[in-house]
Amino acid sequence: MRVLGLDPGTVATGWGVIDAAGERLTYAGGGVIRAAGPLPHRLAKIYQHAARLLATFEPQWVSLEKMFVGQNVQSAFRLGEARGAILVAVAQAGISVCEYSPAEIKVAVAGNGRAAKEQMQGMVARLLALATLPPGDEADALGAAICHLHAHRFAALVEAEVQSPFRHTVRLRSRRGAR
Repeated sequence: MRVLGLDPGTVATGWGVIDAAGERLTYAGGGVIRAAGPLPHRLAKIYQHAARLLATFEPQWVSLEKMFVGQNVQSAFRLGEARGAILVAVAQAGISVCEYSPAEIKVAVAGNGRAAKEQMQGMVARLLALATLPPGDEADALGAAICHLHAHRFAALVEAEVQSPFRHTVRLRSRRGAR
């Protein structure tokens, strides 16, 4: 399975592609889309790059960091606009998208929902056997892809258990019958 993770922003949008085969995760590509100029031009550049990434890497899934509203509402609006440009490209490509909160991504990668950026970079590099630490925005995007792969694997295990709920049942001997 191939997943494209995206960490949206109107100035810097991180992206990362991961292939999964069983338990093994492999880095397929990553980087940061840098956009400058008036907002409409930045959004067009984000859309164009996202469309190009989707066509080049042909992922089965796109994993996108959910929007959160902190203290700066204007930043949340800008983030939403970048997400919109990405979502249009994804919808036009006909690819399924999943969204995860920053805390969910951090838990999936670092085991801590409040992990620092440096901790995320280190864990992403370790999980993907990278020789160097990826830039922060790329690491966040790769983290989104890793989060989706973990969630997908977990959902598959749950589905298998639902299909055969008694497969792992442990049989206990009664104390009365053990004499």
